[in-house]
This record gives sequence, structure tokens and C-alpha cells, in this order.
Amino acid sequence: MRYTSVHSIGEFELCKASNSPNYYVATYVREKRQMVHRSLRTSDLENAIAQVKSLVARGIAGDPGDALVQKPIQTVTEVLELYKPHAAELKSAEFTNIAIERINRLIGGSILSTMVKSDFDDFRKAAEGEGLALSTVARTLTVLRSACKIAVGERRLAEESVPHIPYIMSKNDARSAPAKGRVMTAPEIAAAIDQLDYLHLLVANVFLLNTASRIGAILEAQANQIDGVCNIFHLNAKGRIQTDKYRPDLPITNTLMPWAISLPPGPLVAWRGAAVEEIDTGFGAACKRAGLPGGENTYSIRHPSPATCCRRASTVPKSGSGWATSSPPTRPKRP
Repeated sequence: MRYTSVHSIGEFELCKASNSPNYYVATYVREKRQMVHRSLRTSDLENAIAQVKSLVARGIAGDPGDALVQKPIQTVTEVLELYKPHAAELKSAEFTNIAIERINRLIGGSILSTMVKSDFDDFRKAAEGEGLALSTVARTLTVLRSACKIAVGERRLAEESVPHIPYIMSKNDARSAPAKGRVMTAPEIAAAIDQLDYLHLLVANVFLLNTASRIGAILEAQANQIDGVCNIFHLNAKGRIQTDKYRPDLPITNTLMPWAISLPPGPLVAWRGAAVEEIDTGFGAACKRAGLPGGENTYSIRHPSPATCCRRASTVPKSGSGWATSSPPTRPKRP
């Protein structure tokens, strides 16, 4: 079959075949040491040019056969559909699936390349109208941001087609946001602990009270993160990359010491030898049995812990001196 070049687009040649009305895309494949021609399955010149331009925009190199079979992603729903297998592997898979469902429902039909700031403002208003906090809306948009990044990396979406997804929650918004759980008093915490009916719930609460860390860090912690010689709790596991939610090394308090020595290998908080994914249900039930007014969760313990101890000691701990709320170490500024 003879081919005639019609137009050059990037490394590709748009061609016409001698015995076919359809257009073809051609490129030289070094591995095969020959020109490869793939049918675009259209006789419309404008459509053929658009397909080849899409290959270039998506960063396709070499034989474009597989890329032509894959439909280029255009809508929000399509990019989220591609992201679902990746989302299933995340620890936050439950939230991610809920976020995907909400995004699909509110803006799923939108064309990614045409989306502007007002589209995301409308999404924010609609989500807040459903009762979502601003922090949850911001986290939901992070799911869409991650999905677009995956699609670009897999050559299914052109980078210039990715919309600018605004960060709708600033640091000041985060600082001004209300506590995630009703702040409990010391007597209320004691009453809730008295009602805990399983050992793993008690262990989790003891570590929360003595470290003021996030519950996720406690539930992920392993026994080998505790240094019994130096009395240090390495909140960040060896080999784990630090994130914005910094996990420092903490001194083990006298109260925590009996709970942190001679531990069996494995997770600190375990049920029948396996790690526990959440304690919200058990803790909420204990608070209910204690007759508390409601709205309590693990953050209800985390937030008052440093404040209570500071009031009793009449001093404020320095950064990194014993609380998981400490900020990460920073480089000194240049003079």
C-alpha cells in the first residue's frame, strides 16, 4: 500500500493511503527500524488532524497503535473512572469513593479543558449546601486533582487540558476552622475511658492522651517504633516519607511508660492480632454510655490534651518537646 504525506504534526505524519478513503498516522519506530502506519478510521481531514494533535498533546511517542484504541479523556467523569483502580489502593479509599460519587453528581459532565474558576466556585456552594465543611470540600477537590495527574501520567489526558483546580482552603481558613470534635473536659474524658469495653480502645486512648497525635498515626504505629532504651516514641515509622502532617519523635511520658514496654511485635493497637482501622464507633459508644452530650470523637481528646497539661504546668512546651502537634523542624533563615 502506498502512502502520501498530507501534513506533519510533531513527530507524526498524517497520510492518505492509495486504496483507502481513511487517513493514516505514520511515525518511524526505532525498535522496528521502520515506518509504522496506523489507521485513524476517518475520512474527515479535520477529525484526523484533531486525533494526531491529541497524540502529540498527550506525549505519545513511538507506535501510536495502543493510544489510538484508548479514547482520550475529556470529561470529569471519564478522568475519575480512570482513577478508580488507583483510589482502591489508598488508605483513604472510603473517603475517595464518596468524593468521586459527589464530584460525578455535581460536575461529572463538565469538559475538563473548558472548566474555569466559577465552575469550582459553584461546586463549592453546592457541596456546602449539602452540609459539607470547607475542609471536606477542599479534600474532595484534591481527589479530582490527583485523578487528573494520573491521567496525564498515563498519556490519557493532555496536560494543557487539565483545568486549574483552585485551593479553596487557605492556611488561615484552616487555623480559623472549628475543632473537628467537641472539645472534652478532663472529667468527661475520664468518664468516657471508664466506659471503654475493649482493651484496644483503651490502648488507643492512652496513647492519644500522652502524645496528642492524630489517631491515624497511633493506629498505624508498630511496636518497633518505640525505643525503650532512650524512651522515645518514633511516631514516623522508619522508611515512611514525612508529609505536611509531620510526625515527630516524642519522649515517652511516665504515664505512658507502663503501656510502652515489653510489647509484642506488631501494631500498638490490635484486635485479635490485626491492626485496627478505626475506633470512632467504639469510642462514640463509650461516650454515649457515659452520658455525654454528643459530638465527641478522637479529636475531642487530642485537642484539650496539650492545653490541659500546659495549664497545670503553667508553661508552654517548645516545638518538638513532647507533643505530636509540634511543627516540623525548619532551616534557619539567612541573615
